[in-house]
Amino acid sequence: MRHLYQLLILSSALTLAANSANAADKISINATTSPPLFDGRCDSAEWQPAIQLELPAGVSVKLMHDTNSLYVCAMGKAQDYTVIDLYIEHGQTRQIYNLHASAQLFERVHLDENWSDTSFWNQKDWSAFWVPYAGEEETEKGPRTRFLKGSHREVQVLRRKFPGESWKMMIGISAVEHEGSFGEDFKFPAEAVDTDPSTWAEFSFSR
Repeated sequence: MRHLYQLLILSSALTLAANSANAADKISINATTSPPLFDGRCDSAEWQPAIQLELPAGVSVKLMHDTNSLYVCAMGKAQDYTVIDLYIEHGQTRQIYNLHASAQLFERVHLDENWSDTSFWNQKDWSAFWVPYAGEEETEKGPRTRFLKGSHREVQVLRRKFPGESWKMMIGISAVEHEGSFGEDFKFPAEAVDTDPSTWAEFSFSR
């Protein structure tokens, strides 16, 4: 019982530290010895080592790593699609990468003050559990594609893609229901700007 209590205190401390993080902070990502299964559900046992960031509207993001990869899982509510965008600065070139997972995956790079063209399924050294197809529904304008709500958005990024023991990152979560409005989006850090890494958080890989 005492050991369980200590684990709960540690978990709370990690969450609080993440909540109060801003661009000046460095957040340590915990290591795991077991890569998670990408199945659209962040199993509590698989993701037990992860740190957790709390965003508004019942959204949370878990992060952990091993020697080869960073693992991220965004969890929304049953009515959310929980689309995720990771923004990562390359430590050598200083280029900004956007890794996107919704119903399709893509990556783009910020070059000459503009984002590169979007080309689906062009990702390199990363993958994700995208929003699953869930059939069609009839509307006044004819059949419309349906996508599964409530699944978790899991992302794996190979660490060789971005050099260094710490990465500057911004996390965006969209397609979320909040206060009666659907399609809301949130960021971590809350005031971060996608093209300005000085406003992002720095995440380090613990050993």
